[in-house]
Amino acid sequence: MIAAATASAAAATAAPAAASAAVLFDMDGVIILSNQAHLAAWQAFARERLGLEITAEMFYGAISGRKNEEALAELFPGRFTPEQIQRISAEKEAFYRERFGPQLKPVPGILELIAELRALRTSDGMPPVRLALATSGPPENAEFTIRKFNLEDAFDAVVTGKDVTRAKPDPTIYLKAAELVGVEPYRCVVLEDAAAGVTAAKRAGMRCLAVATSEPPERLLAAGADEVRPDFTSVNWNMLKQLLGLAGKAEKAEVETAEGCGCG
Repeated sequence: MIAAATASAAAATAAPAAASAAVLFDMDGVIILSNQAHLAAWQAFARERLGLEITAEMFYGAISGRKNEEALAELFPGRFTPEQIQRISAEKEAFYRERFGPQLKPVPGILELIAELRALRTSDGMPPVRLALATSGPPENAEFTIRKFNLEDAFDAVVTGKDVTRAKPDPTIYLKAAELVGVEPYRCVVLEDAAAGVTAAKRAGMRCLAVATSEPPERLLAAGADEVRPDFTSVNWNMLKQLLGLAGKAEKAEVETAEGCGCG
C-alpha cells in the first residue's frame, strides 16, 4: 500500500529545496486510460449490486473527476447513509480494479513524458523539477496504477482522495501536492483531463495543460485550460516550461514549430 501524502512529505522535505518547478499529474485519463472503464464499472456495479441505473450523462456530469462519496450523495440524495456510501465506494473501486484493471493502457505519450521529467530531476546543471500525483481516487487505485506502469520511483509525493476532505473542483488537492514538493503554486503546471480538475488547478493559481481523453476540448478550454492536446505524444518539458514562463528563446521557437494539438 502506498503511504500517500503523509509519508511523501518526508521525501519532499529531504529533497533539495530549490526546485524551480513542479508537474502535478491527475491519474484517471492522464496516466491511465480508465474513464470508459470507470463508466462501465459504475454501470455494471450499480445494476448488479444496487439495482440502480447510471447513465453516461450521470457519470460525466456528477462522477468523473470527483470523489465517489460526493457523487453518490448528489445523485441519490437520502438513499444511502454515510456508512453505506463509504462501503459502496470501496466495493465499486475493487470491482473496477478486478474486472477492468488487466486490460487498461497508459495515455499515449505519458510514460515517455514521465521518463523525461524523471531524468531532469537528477541531471547535473538542469533546474530540478518535482513530480506529484494528485488524484481524487482512493489510494488503492493509485497503488494499482503506479505498480501497473512501474512508476514506483516516479513521484516525489502522492495525494489521493483519502488525504483531502474537499474534492475537485476545490483546489485543495493541488495545493496539498505543491506544498509536499516544496514548490509555489505559480511554479506548478497541472496535467488534467476533466473540467473539474482544470477548474481546481486554476483556482490553485497554477497553469494547466489538459488532454482531451475524457471530455471535449471546448469544455476543457471553457474551464480555463491554458492548452489542450489530444494526448501527450507532442508534450515535453520545453512545452511545460513555456507554459510556466521558464523557457528560453530557443526552447520557445522549438515549441512554436511543433505540431498543433489538432483538437479543433
